[in-house]
Amino acid sequence: MRPTRIRSAVLSAALVLMLAAACGGVAQARTVQAPAVPPVDRNCLSPDGTNLNTFPGISERIMGPPACREAFAGEQWVRSFASWGTAASSRGARYPAGYTPSEPNPMDDFLSKLEGVRVVNDIGTDREEAFTFGPEIVRRIAFADRIPFAFFATSPMPPLSVGPHTTTVFMSLSAEHCDGLGRVRIENCLPGGEFRYTGDTPIRFFPRSAG
Repeated sequence: MRPTRIRSAVLSAALVLMLAAACGGVAQARTVQAPAVPPVDRNCLSPDGTNLNTFPGISERIMGPPACREAFAGEQWVRSFASWGTAASSRGARYPAGYTPSEPNPMDDFLSKLEGVRVVNDIGTDREEAFTFGPEIVRRIAFADRIPFAFFATSPMPPLSVGPHTTTVFMSLSAEHCDGLGRVRIENCLPGGEFRYTGDTPIRFFPRSAG
């Protein structure tokens, strides 16, 4: 599995704006500062200004990308996380020894095996709560530098209590999938069954009176 490489593969492309979504817990400020209050406007913008809500057609507040981890109390929210990219087609696809895809094109192989995800909020605490979603989490397939990427976002989830939380994504595949981009299993493949797809991403809900 290659979570680090897929996040940095094509940073300039609109659909890869989510590739850093699973980097929860990485500090970006050099000094301790008060958490930012979420904007009233729900649109989530990537560093290059791409509107991540209009990209897949989401009206709720998106949570997960580094710039979009705050919401107001009472708001439903959508969990988005790192996209998955594959070789463009079977032509030139490279696989680890012993791997045979179920579908000729790598992206079709991934989609045929994707069973869904389990989003666990506040994992390991007495507030832990899990939500399960099916293959509909794939909101859009788009290309960046001729590489197809599956863009993920859940259905709307209920609001959390005011304060800090974490949200973690586990993915389920019916069988092992390899992306066709290389022959190193740990970098180019996802295992069959359920596995942790993201880290414990920090998010926060603010009272409506904030700001």
